[in-house]
Order: sequence, then structure tokens, then C-alpha cells
Amino acid sequence: MEQAPTPNFKPLREAVRHYITTEVIPLERDNNLTWDVVPPAGLRRQVRVRARELGLYAPDMPQEVGGSGLSFLGRCVLEMELHSHDTVFFEDVLGGGGGPSSIMLHANEPQRARWLAPLMAGETTTCFALSEAGAGSDASALQARAVVDDAGFLLTGSKSIVSNGPHADFATVFAVVQGPEGSPSGVTAFLVDASTPGYLRARDHTCMGFTGFQGELAFDNVRLGEENVLGQVGAGFPMALGWINGNRVRTAAMTVGVARRALARSAAYAARRQQFGQPIASFQAIQLKLADMATELFAGELMVERTAAMLDQGLDIRKEGAMTKLYCSEMVNRAAYEAIQVHGGIGCLAETGIERIYRMVRIFTILEGTSEMQRVTIAGRLMRELAC
Repeated sequence: MEQAPTPNFKPLREAVRHYITTEVIPLERDNNLTWDVVPPAGLRRQVRVRARELGLYAPDMPQEVGGSGLSFLGRCVLEMELHSHDTVFFEDVLGGGGGPSSIMLHANEPQRARWLAPLMAGETTTCFALSEAGAGSDASALQARAVVDDAGFLLTGSKSIVSNGPHADFATVFAVVQGPEGSPSGVTAFLVDASTPGYLRARDHTCMGFTGFQGELAFDNVRLGEENVLGQVGAGFPMALGWINGNRVRTAAMTVGVARRALARSAAYAARRQQFGQPIASFQAIQLKLADMATELFAGELMVERTAAMLDQGLDIRKEGAMTKLYCSEMVNRAAYEAIQVHGGIGCLAETGIERIYRMVRIFTILEGTSEMQRVTIAGRLMRELAC
């Protein structure tokens, strides 16, 4: 693939930076918000609606559904900018895991009016309910069932570690349809309102580095109709994989932003921290750490941009998406480790924010597929290519 010139996203990056630094972070301070408590729903909605007014919310969604039609590359550039700032509203500024995504473009017109329109307006949030206690890396082992009867579908089962699950107004739930022999079956995506009888927010998860953003959902004989089917019956699995492929790159963009933050704080601290009568930045041991962090960050930025551009061109990114997510998620963990080393003992104190970065980034090697699964995907695609 020829690398197309990178468009100028500087004005949008500056708009994101300005919104975060002049409105979002002051809002956090005024309300004494910390990472130990989930932001109140009303404040999260306020951030989303204001971002929508500024043209920043779900900017990569098509204009016909209320987005700005920004390229996926542009969205990733904004994600990198967003996550270079420390804000508890990280899911709300651009519309993260609980916001609009390309999977909702499979919705028909009535579904777009019922679910997508308020989602685009920032009035509601959603969640992607695929993983189960016994079906993590092996998503084909789903136990959630949607049994066909004369009235439609009866959904049963549970989903675990669902991002935004505790707060979503509706969920995209993946379940195996079971019907009479010869009828459509297989993994199917359903749009399920949280207010539907039998829809249960079973429990919140306490996750390393995060509080209250993940949870478990249970479905106890939830009655659904054809109007709840997203796309076609039996078409849910490729739909889920397509969403995951893109989200791996978006996750990588998030890690790049966090790595920028870790590097910036480490370099600033090294410049002002005095030992043996001089800044520790003058010591070669510290310089080598900062140089390695910067070099790996640069490589991660380029991987995100290249893979996002490939997706915009309609190319198959299964291998490159896995490579990008693998490298960037492990890169940010190395950056967090070295940031602690540069700061020394003070880096382990909550007041610096470095120790929280260290805890937070660990999950990135798990999200959207573990590093091990990324390597399996890369090797499998590579061998297919070499065999051609």
C-alpha cells in the first residue's frame, strides 16, 4: 500500500485540546472528581452534549446520521490527543466505548431513529456485550441464547467485563439464535434497551486502573422482536469481528496518547529534579530511558496512522490491526514502567499520577484480544500470505 499524505488534523487536535483544558478539566476540579469514583451521569451527559455542539462527538460517523464524516485516521489522531490528557471523562469527549460506532450503521431506519439518533445527540450511551465468563478469547463459544418462538425471541445468558455496561441505556448483545430446523440461526446481534424486563445490571467490576466502567450484564428471559435484530439473523459474528478490528486500532491510538503523557511528565520531571548538584536529565542513564520511550512512541504513532489509513481505503487490516494493537499496548506498558523509574520513589505516589498510569495501562494488553491472540492472528495471516 502506498502511504497517502497525512491530512492536516491540527485544527481538530487543537479544538480537542482546548475543550479538555478549558472546560472538561475545570469541570472535574469544580466537582472534586477523581479516578476513584465514576463521574455522575449528569456531568458525563453534559460533557457529551457540549462535545457534540463543538463538532467533536463521534466525528467519524457519517454526516447522514449526524456525524462529521471524519476519516477513521482523523478519529485516531483525535484519540491520541485526547488520551495525552488526564481526564476522567475520557469516554465522553469523543464518544468512546459507550458512544456511537460503525456497528450501528447496520441499523435500519426505525432502529436509527430509536437508538442511533439519541446516541449521536449524546443523550444516551451504549455498550458492546460480547464476552462471557466462558467465552473471552474464544468468542465462538458463546452460551447466550435467543430462542425463537411465536412471539419473537427469548434471550437468556450473561455477559462479563462489559465496558460501560453499568451505565449503558441499551446494549448490543450477541447471542446464538436457536429456532426450528431449517430456520435462520447462528450468532446474532440484538439491540436491547436497559429498561426491558429481564435486563439486569448484575454487578460492577472493580478493574485495575479504572473504577466502575466495567460490569456484568444478565438476561433473564428477555422478550425481543424482529425490531431488535441488528443486521440479519446469523450475521452477528462477522459484524462483531469487523468492529473489533477497527477498535483494536482505536485502542492503540489511546495507548499512544497515554504514552505521550508518560513521556512528557517524565521529561519535565527529569529536567527539574536535582541530584548530585544537577538535573537528573543530564545523566546518561535517564537520557537513554527517555530516548527509548520517545523512539517507541514515534513507531507507535506511525503504526496507528498507517493502519487507520488502510482501513479508510477499505483494505483488510486483520494482520496490521493486530500488529498495531500488539505493539502499542506493550509499548505503553514499557513506557509506564520507565516513567516510574525516572520518577523514582515519588512515581509510586498517587499525587504524581504516574502510578495510576502504570496501573491503567496493564489492561491494554488484554482489551480487544490479548497480546497472545494478536500474535496468533498475525502468524495465521502471515502464513496465508506466504502460501499464496
